[in-house]
Amino acid sequence: MKKKSKSTSPKGSSAYRIKRAKKKRPVRFLELAIVALLVVVVFYVASFTVQIARGYSDEAKPTEYYINLQILNGCGEKGIANRLADKIEMMAKPPLAVRVIDTDNFDNFGVEKSFIISRHENLRAANLMAEQLGLDKAVTYRAIEDNYLDIGATLILGNDYKVLFEDEPGK
Repeated sequence: MKKKSKSTSPKGSSAYRIKRAKKKRPVRFLELAIVALLVVVVFYVASFTVQIARGYSDEAKPTEYYINLQILNGCGEKGIANRLADKIEMMAKPPLAVRVIDTDNFDNFGVEKSFIISRHENLRAANLMAEQLGLDKAVTYRAIEDNYLDIGATLILGNDYKVLFEDEPGK
């Protein structure tokens, strides 16, 4: 009988190694991503808090009066009511908001001074608009029979419109 021979391979050789599961180091990428996101969130919250504490948030002034405005050309210059419609909307300051809904010609073109006619019994909004435009505050009330456009006031432009809109280009 043959005797079992012992292997002559050294103990550290691959034949005698026991395969063990290698210890994997934990993946640090996920942990680093979470820490980075946490830093970003903390920075955002801190900057937001600083802005509020310093007063960077501005409160908008509430609009109390809305006027649907009709502009009538009483001076005779062609297209002046249309040219000034956007400008008048931009000139309105809180607590007044103006929206031009109609432009047309007045009955005659001999109007010297611009004026406002209120189409609602409450004259506060029309008086405020007259003040902001630098017009005479003597706003009158005259109702419109079929006011389907819900016109709140009518601005009749006179020959003095250039004074009201001094920064009008070419004027």
